[in-house]
Order: sequence, then C-alpha cells, then structure tokens
Amino acid sequence: MLRFRLHAAPSRALPLNIRSAGHYVLPPGHRELRAPGRFLQLFWCVAGWGRFVVGESTFPVRPGQIFFHLAGEPHDLLAGREGWEYRWLTFDGEHYDAIPATYALRRPHAAGPCPVALFDALDACLRDPAAEGELRASVLGYEILLRASAAAPVEPDASASGRELAATAKAWLDARFTDARLNVSTLAARLRIHRASLHRVFKTHYGVPPVQYLARLRLRLALELLADSRLPVADVAVRCGLPDAAHFSKLISRHTGLSPRAYRRHSPLAARAKDS
Repeated sequence: MLRFRLHAAPSRALPLNIRSAGHYVLPPGHRELRAPGRFLQLFWCVAGWGRFVVGESTFPVRPGQIFFHLAGEPHDLLAGREGWEYRWLTFDGEHYDAIPATYALRRPHAAGPCPVALFDALDACLRDPAAEGELRASVLGYEILLRASAAAPVEPDASASGRELAATAKAWLDARFTDARLNVSTLAARLRIHRASLHRVFKTHYGVPPVQYLARLRLRLALELLADSRLPVADVAVRCGLPDAAHFSKLISRHTGLSPRAYRRHSPLAARAKDS
C-alpha cells in the first residue's frame, strides 16, 4: 500500500507535514534501492526483520523498532530470511529535518509495537481531498512520533517483575497521595526496594519518575479544588498532601503563573458567583 498527499505542496505550511505513507510486506531477500528525497522517512517494523544500509554502516531492524532516513540519504534496504513487514511515512514541512533531535530518535530505535491503527487512520486522511484530511494527517504524524519517542524498552531480565512492581507503586501513590507523610523514600521502604531501583522501574513503565508522578497527582487535585470549591487555600493545601502553605503557593505560582487566590479568581466557579 502506498499513499501520497493529494497536493504536491501542502495546502497549509506547518512545522511538519505528511507527504506520504505506506505499508509494505517484502519477501525474503528482497532489496530496495531508491534515490534520496527532500523529506524524512520513518519506518516502523511490524514483523520479520531487515536491514538498512547508510554509507558503510548497516542497521538491522526488528519488530518494535523504528528507523529513519534523513533528507538526501539514498534508500538501501534488504529483507531478512523471514521476509519483512513495516509501516512507513514521510515528513516534509518547515522543520522536518529537526525530527531526530526533537524526538530523541536513534537508528535503530526501540519504540514498541507498531501503532497499526494510527497508520490506518493516516492512510484514510491522505485519501481525503479536503484540506481537513491533510491537516488531520499531520496531527496523526505528530502522534506517531510521540508514540515512537515515548516508548521505553523494558529490560528483558525483569519485565514481568518490574511491571508488577511499577503497578503496585502506582496503585499505592494513586490511593494515598493526599497523605503528606508519603514520599518516594517511604514508598520504596514499603516495597522493600532501593529508591534508585524504584525510580528506574517506575519511569520505564510510566514515562515519569515516581516523585514527579506524585507531584502531578497533588498538583492536579490542588488545581481542581481551587477551581471547583470554596475551601480556604490553606485547607486545599492540606487536602492535597502539601500542608506547607508557602511551598504550596510557590508550587501553584510556578505552574500557572498565578497565586492560588488569583488562580481561583479566574476559575468558572468564581465567574458564576460574580454573575449570580
């Protein structure tokens, strides 16, 4: 399957535009040689395996890994003995050449299972002759890049136990984050694991370290209570597990640019009270 944007140039110049996309299933030993283009091409391996050749370097790529060709690089790829299935898309636009650095992509890059549904949706958008289809294709392109960059490879020697440990830690934080005595050190002690190991395992499975996850839970509740309740600010701080009023005020200001009281004045609840 091969699909191109229905306009040679994008209808709307964006930092990233989708130029084309496809789904290839190559037989064993099949080789592709193509001239370079003025775009970046991203490949996501679905099944089988193959290898890319760039200059004098060879890069084997297996399921769950991605590879990219920069603008100006000739395409030279060879399917392995099992054959090779992959999805791909190409980007142009004002900043397509910055994709590898912006999304911290390597060659090859462990990204997890290919998001086939996103690629199918992208194909449908590229078939849409309206400008909306082209715009939606770019949105899906961003989502595919975020999926590729956000996925972290799970250590093969600890995947099952690590996943269970991370889930236990997450459930504990979700249930008890309003307790001011809870921190990552106490959680690690409760789980009988070193704090550094908890940090590593939790970040591997949830993309953020546990201390940041805990802070986000508390911040989310704080902003909700400030916006949707008439509780005094000091009570809000206590209910979020942040009883230090000065620290609470600095936290809200740092994230919103407003003091807790000013944030509350901008809330829908305050607006309704003013109108009533």
